[in-house]
Amino acid sequence: MNHLIAKTKGRNGQYFKVISDAEIFLLPDDLVNRITYEATYKLEDDEWFAIDNFSAKDYCIDFLTSRFISTDYNQISTVNYNNIDYLCSYQTDVYCFQKLSDSQIIRKKYFSLSNTPVLIENEPIVVINNVPDAIYKKNEDVLFFKKLTTISSIFRGIDTLYKEATQLETETFLQNDFIQLENEFDASKVKTANRKRIAMAIDTLNTFSVTDRQSIFGYIKDYCEDLQYDEANSNFNITSEIDLKNLLFGIEQRYYTTMLGGEKRLANSILVLSQ
Repeated sequence: MNHLIAKTKGRNGQYFKVISDAEIFLLPDDLVNRITYEATYKLEDDEWFAIDNFSAKDYCIDFLTSRFISTDYNQISTVNYNNIDYLCSYQTDVYCFQKLSDSQIIRKKYFSLSNTPVLIENEPIVVINNVPDAIYKKNEDVLFFKKLTTISSIFRGIDTLYKEATQLETETFLQNDFIQLENEFDASKVKTANRKRIAMAIDTLNTFSVTDRQSIFGYIKDYCEDLQYDEANSNFNITSEIDLKNLLFGIEQRYYTTMLGGEKRLANSILVLSQ
C-alpha cells in the first residue's frame, strides 16, 4: 500500500500521514543513468546522481532505516500544513522525497475542471512535483537525486559532499605565494561558488609536487591570457572573482584543446572515467 507522509519543521519535527492508497509519484525510467556523486560533474537531463550503501552514511535519516509501519503515524491536522518541511511518498520499499517550499503552498481561489465546477476559496493547496527531489530504493540501498542543495535540509550533513571553504581557509588560500591580490580584492569578496572551488583546489594542490605546481602554472598561463602573470615574482594577479575563477579552473585542469581543429575549450563539468 502507498502512503504519503509529511515531516514537519524543526529539530523535534514529527512525521504525519497525509494520504493513503494513492501513488503520488511515478518512478522515472531513467534511473539507470546513474552517476556516482561528483561535485565537479553537472548532470545531463536524463541522469541522476547516486549514493550507494546510503543507510550506512551519517546523513541517512532514521526514517529510512526503520521498518515502515503506517499505523505508527497520526493523520496530519490542518494546523500542521503550514509547518511541513518535506513530503515522502512510501511506495513499496521505495521512498520518494519532495522538499516543500512556500511557493508550493498556493492560496488562491480555484475550481476543478469538471462538468460541475465549484469555486473554492480560502483552502490552500499543496503542489506535487512531477519528479521527486530524491528517491531511495531500500532493496538496493541507493539514494538518487538531482541537486544536492535541494535535499541538504532533508539529509542533514549530506552537503559535506560538496563543501565550501571557510573564511579562514579562503584567507589562507589567497595567501599562497603564487597569488598576488590587487585592486583591493580579498577574502571578504569571495562568493559561494568560488569558495566551493577553493575547497576543491586545496585538496587538489595537496596532491601536487613542486614540479607539478610549476607545470600547472605554465598550463594556466597558456590558456588564461587575460589572467596577468608576474614573471619576476612568479605569481598571478587576482583582481576579481573572475580572475580567481579562472585560476581555480586551471588548478582543476578544466581547460583543454580539441584534437580536431585545435579549438581551446573550458570543461563545464568533470567526470573521472578511469584512474
